[in-house]
Amino acid sequence: MIDDKRLLTENKERPDHKDQVMSLLNISEVNYLSLAKFVGGGCRIATLLAIIISFGATGCSIQKYLPEDEYLYQGSSVNIEAPDGVTTTELALELNDVVDNNTNTKTPLLGYVQIHKYYKFQEKKAKNPEKYEGESKGSKPIFYDANLVESVDRLLENRASANGYFRPEASYKLDTNQSAQEITVSYTIKVSEPYRYDSVAYYINDAELAQRIAELEPKTYLKPGKRYDLDVLKNERIRIQEALREKGYFFFLADDLEYLADTSSGDRQVDLLVKLKPGIEPRHLIPQRIERVDIYPNLEDRDSISRRNLPVSEFKGLNIHCIDCPLRDKILDEAIAIRPDDLYAQQKHRKTLSRLSSYNTFRYIAVDYQPVSGSDSLLRMKVFTKPLLRRRIEGELGVSYNNARYFGPEIAFAYTNRNLFRGAELLRLEGDFTYALFLGGEDEARIPRSSIYGLKATLEVPRLYLPRRRKLIPRVMSSGTAIELGFRTEALRMNLSQFSDEISEQGLTDLAEDLAQDSSATENVNLRQLFGQFGYFWQRRVKKKHRLYPLSFRYQNPSVNNQEVLELSRNLGITQGGSQNLSRFDRMLLWSPNYTLTYDTRLDGLDGNNLFWQQYLSFNVNRVTPVGTGMEDAKTEISLYPQVETDLRYYHVFNRTQVLAARIHGGIAYALTDRAIVPYFDQYTIGGPNSLRGFVPRQLGPGRTIPVDNNLLSFGGYGNVILEGSVEFRQKFNPIVEVAGFVDAGNIWTYKTELEELTSDFRRSSFIDEIALNAGIGLRLDFQFLILRIDLAQPLIIPYEDEVLNQPPDEREEVDKNLKFVLAFGHPF
Repeated sequence: MIDDKRLLTENKERPDHKDQVMSLLNISEVNYLSLAKFVGGGCRIATLLAIIISFGATGCSIQKYLPEDEYLYQGSSVNIEAPDGVTTTELALELNDVVDNNTNTKTPLLGYVQIHKYYKFQEKKAKNPEKYEGESKGSKPIFYDANLVESVDRLLENRASANGYFRPEASYKLDTNQSAQEITVSYTIKVSEPYRYDSVAYYINDAELAQRIAELEPKTYLKPGKRYDLDVLKNERIRIQEALREKGYFFFLADDLEYLADTSSGDRQVDLLVKLKPGIEPRHLIPQRIERVDIYPNLEDRDSISRRNLPVSEFKGLNIHCIDCPLRDKILDEAIAIRPDDLYAQQKHRKTLSRLSSYNTFRYIAVDYQPVSGSDSLLRMKVFTKPLLRRRIEGELGVSYNNARYFGPEIAFAYTNRNLFRGAELLRLEGDFTYALFLGGEDEARIPRSSIYGLKATLEVPRLYLPRRRKLIPRVMSSGTAIELGFRTEALRMNLSQFSDEISEQGLTDLAEDLAQDSSATENVNLRQLFGQFGYFWQRRVKKKHRLYPLSFRYQNPSVNNQEVLELSRNLGITQGGSQNLSRFDRMLLWSPNYTLTYDTRLDGLDGNNLFWQQYLSFNVNRVTPVGTGMEDAKTEISLYPQVETDLRYYHVFNRTQVLAARIHGGIAYALTDRAIVPYFDQYTIGGPNSLRGFVPRQLGPGRTIPVDNNLLSFGGYGNVILEGSVEFRQKFNPIVEVAGFVDAGNIWTYKTELEELTSDFRRSSFIDEIALNAGIGLRLDFQFLILRIDLAQPLIIPYEDEVLNQPPDEREEVDKNLKFVLAFGHPF
């Protein structure tokens, strides 16, 4: 209950229904208080609390700065009073959006710290205005405004009426704390049962247009029995406008239609009439045809007079005005979906823009339509473009470090040519190099150093090299052919002294002799891989993209100075034990046609809840030839396995500053033969900045496998089954600063990778118990050109922890439960 001495209540009713657009208050900064942790008795804690409360009561008191007749605004609430059985859930959401709750930020115990900082700085600024000119600190106080509250009161009634709750009654009360000079507003609105559509009729006094609109009626949003809704009425007009523009009605506007509503014919029923407004321009009612198409592909800030002097070439009905054209006429022809004598169609207009954009050749694209003088049904289409710089070189330089104490540089570079043969061909050359050096003594690590380097060339041509290609093109927004070639090499240096037991057990005489002669002897292993793809990509809708590679191969071959190294690696590879095991260093030839579907509602450019779905499907034929000593008579094995991988993300937008993001990622390489032999580079791994942030990459899984430090040949860290998910709540405080709380969970497993079952295999009965879990908080700094992400993640559930506890004490290694610091760029998903 509120003290009567502090309570001032005012009732005010406003029957006026005038809608107003308001901006009530500015968002205040949020102040964070970090309290030192005191360890001791209750007396110390009580003393600390007393100090804090005293500081809050005196140190940050702002009453002396506030004008006597002003009150700090502390927010508002809305209560809806409705008859029993009347649902007001949707109305409540809309009315709460109307109420402006941008309030003064009050830190618990300390009070209005930011407002206090604001006034203190203003005092300092008043004494030396020249020194502090243009500077600002703290948050300006937000005061109660009676005029705005009156406006909100009227606006609530207006919104209720717009949702079919006609003749509502709104009022408000003020809860005033005189001593603290604070005020809170409580709104109440009384509504009755909403009005619903009883009938919808159309009166269009143009015969041809009336027929077109009649064809659209089956898909109308205005169904009898539905609640009256002003937003739905607006959307229905837009739906009709968009549909008519597909039929050539270029000038027709949603505003050309109006509604007449009759509410007197029944009990809370609305008879609706849709008609044309009087005084509409005649051309709004006439379909428009394209009389001429002019293209200016190399527009460089020329005015209309200089454009007239450009040379013109005619190609299949297109008039191309250009000097040193960036694209050949044939390529421009394939991008233009509209032809002379065609009716204007908005879908064709969008296809033209999409195809030109997909060329990745232009930095500016505009399509304009101008009426032809003396005609009310003809348009002249003009296409203006400005080319991008043709060539681009970029590079990245960084360093990496992991908990296994490997440290080293990472280098990446790329060369891009956006228009290789004046046909919008996109050539991209990408190279990367990673070097990892063990920071401890070389005698401590099995692999004291390693490196990975590769080069990839990709050529994308915006044309489908298929039979009957011209018949396919009109059906898609953009399409093309992609060719990819590249190689990748992983080089490992093996410290033989760390493998002395295995060398002795396997009877590897050559390696034993090398080790006897030199206790620091090492051997190098190079795993080389050549890969290539040929396929197609196309797009029929803005949200949906397809990629199909019917030809895709990968060839892997090891290179060593001593063949016994391959025999050694066979028993240290990514499969567990067994005489028939294949090493990651065996020779492999893989054919894997694949298809990828990407569905992304964010590409619509609309605000609200969004879904991202990427589905990958492939069928793999892997021909594996064992190599190494004693493998001359070994049989080649064929492994057949389809691979399915799904990446599903959902973004729920609460408001402009709050987003809930969720992700589920899963995949499996399922064996159709005795086992699935998946190349090392295609294995799933988990952990790291875009996965489970509380775990180091490749130091988790498969299943309950205990990670082995400093052993890049270990079984752990790779699998052919993955399941992971994340939930992240993002709170934005200003255009730059965003904080997030997150939870990540998941693991990897093996499945049918060997003839016998493995303890790391995926099992439906037990996989839940093998899920790792971490939680954390993060800070994101949005600098427009990049997002810097800092995350702190704490492992909560570690699947292999019990396995470590079951080991003998002298062999047991400490489980890594440390808080992980993650520095990365961009959102994790």
